[in-house]
Amino acid sequence: MLTFNLKKYNLNFKGSMLDVGCGEGRHIFGMMQEYPMMKCIGIDMDDDSLKKAEEGYAYFESISEAGAEFIKGSAYSIPFQDNTFDLIVCSEVLEHLHEYNDAVVEINRVLKPSGKFFASVPASWPEKICWQLSKDYQNQPGGHLRIFDQKKLINEIEDCGFRFLSSEKFHSIHSPYWWLRCLFWNSQDKNLLVKIYKKILERHILKKPFIIDSIDKIMNPIMGKSFSMYFEKTQ
Repeated sequence: MLTFNLKKYNLNFKGSMLDVGCGEGRHIFGMMQEYPMMKCIGIDMDDDSLKKAEEGYAYFESISEAGAEFIKGSAYSIPFQDNTFDLIVCSEVLEHLHEYNDAVVEINRVLKPSGKFFASVPASWPEKICWQLSKDYQNQPGGHLRIFDQKKLINEIEDCGFRFLSSEKFHSIHSPYWWLRCLFWNSQDKNLLVKIYKKILERHILKKPFIIDSIDKIMNPIMGKSFSMYFEKTQ
């Protein structure tokens, strides 16, 4: 489940890509499919997520000519030299970081001049509903520290040395799922509505049924769960 249109902008198809906060590697595997000659690297601080990413890579390895690797590393101190990558992805990470601007500055450091930076965070008003419905969602360990003002965030990233290109929203049908989980937070694992909706999402992810996919795309501008931004390094 990707939070970007990886073909929206021209990329160096023989270049290199870094996923900051790669989790289990979903955007790495998406890049491997779309750009098999691009070298992909993911960093994350969570050992379990990196282990699952490695397991996933064993399945996807054959589709890539350049390969991928996963490294334990912090967004505040990325273990690469200046001007290394053609593309950096940071999906649903900034809302977890206390000093997110420091991470953006570090991302700028390792990105090549005119390189692309794709960043996504939870869209503001769907996230506000989650916070209103459940204090436990808001306060869970490792959870979201803030709800971003989307325009302000774009301006802050621009101030870190980037030029804003465009934005869009994704995964509108995921917003009601999270509202249901928050509404029934203490019983979500057993709640029938949550279980049924989860099956619908799983079917959409795996099969992309026309009707569900069409509803998702139509509703994205209104209630997309992820707010995705596209930037270019200015120097």
